[in-house]
Amino acid sequence: MSSFSKMSVWPVGYFRAFSSWLLRNRKTIASRVDKINADLARIGFIKVVYRTVNIDGEVKPTEERIGFSVTDESSLGRLVQAYVAGGGNPLDISSFMYPDSVEILDEDPEGNLTIAQHYPHGGLAAPISVEYNDPLPVKGEDTGYGEYRGGHVRSDRYYPTRQGGRVDRGGFDVETVVSMMHNMRGWANQDIRERLQDIEWRIIKLSDLREQLVKERDDMLGQAFGGVLSGVGDFDNERFDPNQRVQALVQGIYSLIYETNESGQVTAYRANLEVPFLHFTFEDTTSELRDPLGG
Repeated sequence: MSSFSKMSVWPVGYFRAFSSWLLRNRKTIASRVDKINADLARIGFIKVVYRTVNIDGEVKPTEERIGFSVTDESSLGRLVQAYVAGGGNPLDISSFMYPDSVEILDEDPEGNLTIAQHYPHGGLAAPISVEYNDPLPVKGEDTGYGEYRGGHVRSDRYYPTRQGGRVDRGGFDVETVVSMMHNMRGWANQDIRERLQDIEWRIIKLSDLREQLVKERDDMLGQAFGGVLSGVGDFDNERFDPNQRVQALVQGIYSLIYETNESGQVTAYRANLEVPFLHFTFEDTTSELRDPLGG
């Protein structure tokens, strides 16, 4: 079994080795954050500008894209240049929406929020929430017998909503349509793949990587060590749970399985008398590896 693969059942000495290794390696966090920031600068950032409308005094973005920008001299910037040179329209690649772009501008005494949205639907293409017996209209008329909206995605790019419901492939001569489309583009498939589709895939994958790196830096490391290590931002008590910090979790397990004094300080890294009742941990045997620093 590989190192530190035990997650639910383990001897008390294993946790001592596991936690001490983790805590000793906190010193790598600052350089890790520096590496993430360097990667983010190298990757770049794509932003789409949407047309806005005023609805009941609130300015909300529509799905109509009117602008596109990308970080200059970045990996994404160079890919977009190659894509445009190949005849592609960057507004056709993706909506590039970001859920964390919603800002709360104000809150009145009754708890009503004034929200600024920079992307349509709050930056998230989510299923449409509807009430029971709320069908789609049939041929533009609200007859009450249309297809149920449940499961439809709130996005212009979700075709079933625009078609009036999901269309059965047997509902039209799909083979003829596909055959005609295939014959029209068959001679250009290689160019389509090399000049457009492959570059689109790389742009989307790099954008996904950027999102993962931001989540690692701001969410995962922020929850684990926010406010206590250099390189990591302040701990956001409204966003994160202080009891889920790494040091709090380690101390919590210590107080459960080891001998401690009244203030919760460990007095000996050996199983306390209550360990047999915990079920997820148990005393060590002499055949098991121990923490090289003792315990």
